Amino acid sequence: MKYIINYGSKVAVVPEKALEISARAGAVEFRVLLGLCALGGSVDIKKLARSVSCSEDDVKSALAFWRGAGVIELGDGKDSGAEIEATVVKDEPCAVQVPKKEEKKLRRADELPQYTSDQLSNILEQRKETATLIDECQHIMGKVFNVKEINVLMGLVDYLELDCEYIMMLLTYCVSLGKKTLHYAEKLAFALYDAGITTGEQLSDELRRRELASDAEGKIRTLFGVGERAFTTKEKKFISSWINDMNYSIEIIEKAYEVTADATGKGSFPYANTVLERWNAAGLRTLEEIEASYKKSGSESPSVGSFDTDSFFEAAVRRSLGNN
Repeated sequence: MKYIINYGSKVAVVPEKALEISARAGAVEFRVLLGLCALGGSVDIKKLARSVSCSEDDVKSALAFWRGAGVIELGDGKDSGAEIEATVVKDEPCAVQVPKKEEKKLRRADELPQYTSDQLSNILEQRKETATLIDECQHIMGKVFNVKEINVLMGLVDYLELDCEYIMMLLTYCVSLGKKTLHYAEKLAFALYDAGITTGEQLSDELRRRELASDAEGKIRTLFGVGERAFTTKEKKFISSWINDMNYSIEIIEKAYEVTADATGKGSFPYANTVLERWNAAGLRTLEEIEASYKKSGSESPSVGSFDTDSFFEAAVRRSLGNN
């Protein structure tokens, strides 16, 4: 069946982005957006409220929602509370290919839409999924959120467009670190977003990587006798290279430490780094491959003995030790 739209004498154009986030918008938000489009963006709050049969508070709340979602933005006029000049963000027209989604330009937290208690009540009454999310997040954090904290969550939902699974996973991770504030969660969420980690699957992979790195750092601390002191900048770079760049397991790093201790009598980060770099350059990824390479070279085990015959390597080791 084909439907024909009766445009009449005027047409109100609704941005495609509004449809993309339609699941999070309520009836009031859509009525206000349609009214805003029909009135051309220069809005008198009272007139818009009458046009869409909503209260002025509902109109302000809906406008804040669409601002947070990036569908509208403030124009050159000033927001006086009674009148606001808003501009509907237009999508680029497409003829053959669908254009790539425009990269969101992140703003500072103090520039994000802020909702009053009444506005939040109206929003949560209309958006049951968001209300349920807030309840779950309060349970995770072990506290009842105030208006400022709920605003933070609304920013994660409406501005960063993170789904419920992502947000709950993020808060659970923050709690595991002993960081039980929405301020910390917000900063981490923005950092992750900047790094391109925007889906629940990506977040799960990133948190797993961080947990493995944290576990490895603890074992490296014990191996090299670092004690309770913080790692130096140089040591952090070594560890990051071993784990993230070379993708070596803690077992391989432990073997490199053994080679280092046999050769130098102590746990030297530069020497161990040279050992690991040499293995990585040779394409040795497992303990079995490392052992096999040493047996092939005539050494019973990957000890300093096999390195003594390689003057180039010895020079590199001496340079590393000299920079320690």
